[in-house]
Amino acid sequence: MPAYLYWGEEDFNLEKAVRELRNNTLDENFVSLNHKKLDEPDIAELIETLQTLPMMFGNLFVEVKATTLFLRGNKKVNSSDSDMQRLLQVIENLNDRVHLLFVCPIPRDSGKKVDSVIKLTKLVQKVGKVQEFPAYKFYEDYKVVEWIIKQAASKSLKISKDSAAILFSSVGMELRKLDIELEKLKTAVHPKNQITTNDLSDIVSTSENIFILIDFLIKGQKIEAIKELHKLFDRNNPLKILATIQTMTRRWLKIIILSKKHNAFDISKMVNSPKFTVEKDLEKLKNVSEERLIELREKAVQTEYKIKKGTLPPEEAMELLIMG
Repeated sequence: MPAYLYWGEEDFNLEKAVRELRNNTLDENFVSLNHKKLDEPDIAELIETLQTLPMMFGNLFVEVKATTLFLRGNKKVNSSDSDMQRLLQVIENLNDRVHLLFVCPIPRDSGKKVDSVIKLTKLVQKVGKVQEFPAYKFYEDYKVVEWIIKQAASKSLKISKDSAAILFSSVGMELRKLDIELEKLKTAVHPKNQITTNDLSDIVSTSENIFILIDFLIKGQKIEAIKELHKLFDRNNPLKILATIQTMTRRWLKIIILSKKHNAFDISKMVNSPKFTVEKDLEKLKNVSEERLIELREKAVQTEYKIKKGTLPPEEAMELLIMG
């Protein structure tokens, strides 16, 4: 009676687990015949599918997206309903060759959960397995760094803890985006299998280069900032660069103000960012004044106005912002 319920906010891990279960269940030669996929089916359709036997040899794998059946507070689920009673009976007496997987993705930060007290969830827990795939919390940066190292290893890549931390700082906590960057890095470093910090600075998303530009900018290192700006012009719209400058200066200004009364952990909760990143920002901002960030933000707003009004060509307007 193999039955499973996979649910949670981290869709990348959830989808990976679904693929692994399917691959372990089905003969690869009969996947197209014996993999049935249902999207929020009514109970009658689900029962009919579960009573189907596999084609040829092997198992039948029934994958069911079923948020309507499992989410807490869903009034559509009535354990006393005759159709539901029938479904419970069918699941409890599943043919050994029929594998049932309920998939319940949860929108990030929605606070929604699977209802653990309804009969359907309890039955799946009894006869099979219920597994949650939670998204990492903003303060669990160390776990994301560990995940990056393991995910790189799964691609036959090596990456140090420091390099993994740089990748995390640049890309963020979404595992799907991190996996995409690792795939890019694998192609770029071939035939090597070691990812270095130099590889990261050259290859990983240009946002990191924008951060380097802003670092030079707040330190008053105008020549270095201009050099970075021209590197970015090759791959970025000036308004995108400008938007990032405005976002970062606004964020840093908030962090500086909060740091007067709060520690890094508290600030990380207030700005919804990993503690690791906040600590890096605080170190970077030790010698930067609020006035300097406010001035830079105001100049960025003025530059955006000039570009959108057509007063100055975008590249020239950005150069004036840097040198002003």
